[in-house]
Parts: sequence; C-alpha cells; structure tokens
Amino acid sequence: MTRWLLATGLFALAITLAGCGGSPPVPGPAPPAAGDADLVAVGPMLVRPASAAGFTAEPLRITSGCAFVALWGSQIDYLASQALLDRIVFTSRRDGYSDIWVCDLDGSGLTQLTNNAADEYRAQWSPDGTRIVFDRRWGAADAELIVMDADGSSITALTDNTQDDTSGTWSPDGRRIAFESYRSLNWEIYTMYADGSAPHYLAATTAAERWPDWSHSSDPRICFCSDRSGGDYEIYTVRADDTGLTTVTSNTANDYHPTWHPNGYLIGFDRQVGTGDHDIFDITEGGSNERRLSNHPSADRNPAWSSDGRWLAFDSHRAGNYDIWLQETDHPYRAFRVTTHAAFDEYPHLGSPTMQTERVLIGPPGSDWGGLDPIWANACAGVCAFDDDGYRNFVRIGLHAADLGSLEITPLMVTSPSTSSPVGVLVEANEIVNLREDAGRGEEPTVWDLDPLDAGAAVLYFDPVSGKLVSVLAVDDASYPAATAAPAVSAGAGVVTVAGVFSAVFDGHGRNLAPTGAARVALAAGGDISVLQ
Repeated sequence: MTRWLLATGLFALAITLAGCGGSPPVPGPAPPAAGDADLVAVGPMLVRPASAAGFTAEPLRITSGCAFVALWGSQIDYLASQALLDRIVFTSRRDGYSDIWVCDLDGSGLTQLTNNAADEYRAQWSPDGTRIVFDRRWGAADAELIVMDADGSSITALTDNTQDDTSGTWSPDGRRIAFESYRSLNWEIYTMYADGSAPHYLAATTAAERWPDWSHSSDPRICFCSDRSGGDYEIYTVRADDTGLTTVTSNTANDYHPTWHPNGYLIGFDRQVGTGDHDIFDITEGGSNERRLSNHPSADRNPAWSSDGRWLAFDSHRAGNYDIWLQETDHPYRAFRVTTHAAFDEYPHLGSPTMQTERVLIGPPGSDWGGLDPIWANACAGVCAFDDDGYRNFVRIGLHAADLGSLEITPLMVTSPSTSSPVGVLVEANEIVNLREDAGRGEEPTVWDLDPLDAGAAVLYFDPVSGKLVSVLAVDDASYPAATAAPAVSAGAGVVTVAGVFSAVFDGHGRNLAPTGAARVALAAGGDISVLQ
C-alpha cells in the first residue's frame, strides 16, 4: 500500500489508540502497586506498557491549549490520570471510641490520626491543609476544641472551660477559627484566633446559634443555623464583625450543617425531610435556586464540598450503616461509597490535596473509582490530551493485531495557525477499524465505526482547548492516493480547509456527513464542519 503524508497540518493533537480492532478486550493484569518500577509518567498520566522495549511516548507539537502525546510501540496494560485531589478527614468509631481518620477520595490511604479514650468529632482542614481543628470529649466532661498537624502530631487544646466548645471552622487566611459554644448556657457562635486567644461572640440571641462554616470568598461570611425564627432551624449568614445578618432559608423543616461551596455563593446543607430521614440540598447565599442533591429514604447528613466544587462528601445510612459517601455535583450525580467499615463513619471534611488517581482509563475490571470498570482492559497504542489542569481526553483507535507494525501517526503542520483552529493528526495503518473516545467516568465511549470503509488512513481533528475530537476524515484503502496526490491543508481566520479523497466525513458525534465521499472539507473553531465538495 502506498503511503502519503501531509506536509501541512497540526499545531496540536489529542488521540489515544487502544484495543486491537473490534474484539472484546481481554482482562488485564492487576492495577500497579505503589512504587511499581514499570510505570512511566507522561504529564499527569501514569502508563504501564506490557514491555519497555520499543515503547515510546512521543510529544506532538502544540502552541496553546492542550498538549498531546502519542503512546505506541508496546501494548498498554494500564493508563490512569493523576491529579491533586482532596483528602477526607472524618470521625470513625472503629475501636470503641470516636477518633479522627483520613483517606483519599477513593477510600485508599486510610490513616488513623488520633487513638485514645476520648471521643473526637467534626474535624476540619485548615485552608493550607497543614492543620486540623476538631472537638474532643473525655467521658462525661465537656467538649473542647483541639488543633493538630495534618499527620496527627503537635496536638494542642484551644479552649478550656466547663461548657462545650465544638464545630470549629477556619477563616480564609487560617488565622482565626469560628465555633459554637455553650459557655453562656446557650448555643452561640464565637470567633477566636487560631491559638485560642481573644474569643468573641457574634449573632448572639436567646435562640440557639449552631454549626458555623466560614466562606473563603472575597467577602468572607459565616453561615450557621438558628432556631430564632420560631422553633425549626434555618440557615443564616453574617460577617465576622457581626454585620450583614442575612436569612438564607425559611420553611417549616429543620435545616442543619451548612457548608460553603468554594465559589462562595452556594451553601450546601442537610434537611430533615421525614422521621429520621435527611437529604442534601444547596441554595444560593441569597436564598434562591434551592436544589435537592440527594433523595434517598435513608439519612444523608453533614455535607462538605471538595476544593474544586466537583464533589460533595456526606455521611449516609443508605447501606445500612453510617459511612462516608462521595457524590458528583454535576450530571449524572452518581454517589460512591468511600468507607465500608461496620463502625459509624461520620462528619467528613475535604481538603489538603495530595496527588491521587483521578481516572483509570485502561486497567482491569473494577479498578476505576467506585468499583467502575475502566473504558478498556488494554490498548495497542495511544495519544493523550492534557493541559495545566490535568487530563482532558482519550481517543481509542482500534487496529487488528496483525496491523500494529504498519501504524504511523503524524502531526499535521499548519503555518501560522489561529489559536482557535482545530488540531489535526494523520493516522495510517493497513486498516483502521474504529475510533472510541472517552465520554466520562462510567459512560460508554463515543464510537466512530470505520470498519465498513476499509480505512487505510484517517485525518483526525480536535478542539485545541478541550482536546475533544471534532471531525474524522476517512480514506478507504482502495482510494488511498499516491504521495503525489497528497491532500492539501490550509488555514485562515480560524478555519482549516482539507482537500483530498475522503470516503466519509464524520462529525464529533460519530455521524457521517458525507456518506458518498468528499473532496474538500472546512473545519471551523468550535467544531463546525462544512463539506465544500
């Protein structure tokens, strides 16, 4: 078969070739253990090839937006994205007393931080992730606020009186702590310096004021609950100087445990929706656009946002015992069980990000978060797309095993392209069976079926920012042109025009826009495709 290479065409690319042809994937080996010497770091990705011999991670040129790396030369048995993700600090009663524990978002890295005969609750990370404030109660004594380093060392008592001081929350700069106290024989919200000095009460009334949380917005406010409205608990906000008191919720149900979204204008909370039943809601700080985020007949309580707002942790009895759960805050709003111990696990808080596995894209069944299956068990070759924020996209190109040696991947160079122009790459092999693009955790991939076209080459174009595939131009083997008939690529005003002999033109959803073929195609920023002739 005569090959052709375009001489004009990419300033970026994002594809991943994986899995041989349309055959069902075979189970891969176990996930890598910590310190696995066979793992290769490629940007935010961890890759384990079946053999180091011949394996190549080849950067593909990019001027802005996503970076793209082609992975080929050896079967890939494991591919995962790594990211700075929060750890969960929580209370667990695993040894007969309530102690403070931490774990990664997927439940791994479980570590006990306190271990004594006291009961310890409601831990919260400091903004810089180096300290934890929590409350401790020895037997029948009153509860006091305690602070310790993130590894459980340097434990220091911040309060010492004859009434309960609990539910500490850090100011945005980490210099002060707000908390609830019964020292006046009524629950009130206080603030103090992080060393326990200069306590000052705010929002004081004859009603109970409880469960404070300090926002980290440009106008920091403290949200809390109070029964001042006539018996049931509602949510309020106030500044630390005791000004700007605002009512957030007003209804006949009890609203508990408010927590600020990192954007500073949403508040999550749990509401008593029935006898013994609580669900998670959120609402704007002004009291509008209330949403119900969980709806389960068992209690979901004590919500806490992740630092990026993509996850909401809470304790739930939905599995017959209080465990820590993690729920997506966007569609499809799936919830994952983080802890599975027979003891009660309660009061989660998220923070102190560490490098963790964010997605397992290639690996054995059940190795992705929440026991979900990765998209594939192995891959023949691939190209990853990622940017400064981490993993962005992954596209599988299916080949027959016998055709692996014929594979070539070539960036398409465009002279002075626009930063919004789509990014192109040429893939050549004896036969390209299909393309499969990652559609999100637990979702079926988007499929481009090239098998009926007997495709010997495909020109792939991607969005330079998202890394998503926006078009596929297929060339069947019978029409595969000689080098002298190579298609021409030109760019201008954010539009890339490609001229050649194409048996099909697919859009970013896998739909064929030119089932009878095409000779000239224009691709604009945003993925708009025009079949010109």
